[in-house]
Amino acid sequence: MDKIKLVAMDLDNTLLNGEKKISLHTKEVLKEAIQKGVLIVPATGRIFKAIPEFIRELAGVRYAICCNGATIYDKGEDKIIYTNHLSAQTVYKVLDLLDGYHCSQDIYRNGKGYMESRFYHHLEDYKIEGPMYEIIKTTRVEVENLREDIKEEGKGIEKMCAFFDDLEKKKEVWQKLNQVKEIAVTSAIWNNIEINSATCNKGDGLSHLASYLNIPMSQVMACGDASNDEKMIEAAGFGVVMENGIDVLKEKADFVTKSNEEDGVAYAIEKFVL
Repeated sequence: MDKIKLVAMDLDNTLLNGEKKISLHTKEVLKEAIQKGVLIVPATGRIFKAIPEFIRELAGVRYAICCNGATIYDKGEDKIIYTNHLSAQTVYKVLDLLDGYHCSQDIYRNGKGYMESRFYHHLEDYKIEGPMYEIIKTTRVEVENLREDIKEEGKGIEKMCAFFDDLEKKKEVWQKLNQVKEIAVTSAIWNNIEINSATCNKGDGLSHLASYLNIPMSQVMACGDASNDEKMIEAAGFGVVMENGIDVLKEKADFVTKSNEEDGVAYAIEKFVL
């Protein structure tokens, strides 16, 4: 195994525990890796603003792969270095499909999340609870009509998301969305669906970032747990999957680490990087 120079990590159910926090031990391990010159890169379905401040402000965390690879952000120079976005026409098509089901709808555009009032004030109807409830409440811009909002500014649409209270309906929608050739469909949380451009995924984003930094993929480690991490695990030279991760991802892993409640990311970094 080559010396690891970059570690990309999913957040929810990977780096973060069930309370959306990290332990003191994990924080110290991340700091030690950074001090040794290793790049620590959040690779998340979230917009940059929704990455916890204690990660965003960690000295040495400069780059972030956001919205499942739709946008790569360089915090050091406050600039975007790569995008892979949805067209307005594709978003309209997906919204039309979602309208036929009981699910929430939101879009991520230019680093912000947007959600209609009819969903924003009834999150509990879609089993959006606990820390995720707070994240959405504090990171979404409330609008009356997404279609009208998109019509005014149709560019920079990074991702769409829907939450379901009925998993059978989620499965049905997933199957229908998979027939839309312009999109890629993944999930990060048990009751959500995430929609990106067909060529957009964390693996694509990670490959572009590594190329930008002149780091070969053989020197990249990636950590994840869910379907939206699959392409990243495949692309990285060394793929780490959490014990709490989905089985199909574990089959592709170079190493299955401890769970997100047991500092699994820190354990893998200590074992293979430090």
